[in-house]
Amino acid sequence: MSKLGKLTKLVLVTVLGISAGVGILQTKASAASKTVTFGSTGVSYPSSFKSNGKLKGFDVEVVDKASKRLGYKVKWVNADFDGLLGSLDSGKIDAVANDVAVTTERQQKYAFTTPYSYDPTAVAVSKDSKLKTLKDLEGKTVAAVVASNNIKSLQNYDSKIKIKTYEIRDQAYAALNSGKVAGVVNTRPILSATIKQKKLDWKILKGNAAENKVAIAFSKDAKGKKLAKQYSKEIKEMKKDGTLAKLSKKYYGYDTSKN
Repeated sequence: MSKLGKLTKLVLVTVLGISAGVGILQTKASAASKTVTFGSTGVSYPSSFKSNGKLKGFDVEVVDKASKRLGYKVKWVNADFDGLLGSLDSGKIDAVANDVAVTTERQQKYAFTTPYSYDPTAVAVSKDSKLKTLKDLEGKTVAAVVASNNIKSLQNYDSKIKIKTYEIRDQAYAALNSGKVAGVVNTRPILSATIKQKKLDWKILKGNAAENKVAIAFSKDAKGKKLAKQYSKEIKEMKKDGTLAKLSKKYYGYDTSKN
């Protein structure tokens, strides 16, 4: 083979090698762009919890099914609720799906999907408690999870109700069981499902402090807004075809997707 032929062959091999490398990088980039990282606590029954090491829950299934329809792979990251919002703020995750209530303050920071659940704020107390309604809680202390919107909802309902915060739900629940607080605040469907699942000797007081619209919170940048729009479309389809009703009945016992 002539020197010119050898040089041509060398150039061709080099070009093909570079092309192959670029192709691999593009494939990896494409795969990364098709992965959406969601945050949830992993300890919030029945929204997001672990069973035999596997993440399950109402919000988890809503996200997984919507993502599958959109062709996205899902990566889940678990942390306490306050930490999840911090991770979303810093860009470490793309979204939070863990019974996130849509509020005016949060709408200023995050791009929300259309709501997929409507959950009224309520309070559970011990079954032998003499308390009957939310108003009976005036002057008493109620346990809540840090950064939960239910805190503000309850305080807006009655500012005379005292709040003691805990990092995770189990700590708040333990506070009620040990008599350290008079009640625990959360959404009515979550309290109802938890009482049934854990066989707790609790009752839910009459009255709702507020109604929460639950949605997925994305970062409020171009990517987040695009994803929020895409997931909103799928959530609407899931509501229309009965998927949301089926999932909410599975975890809550009734259809929470209805306003």
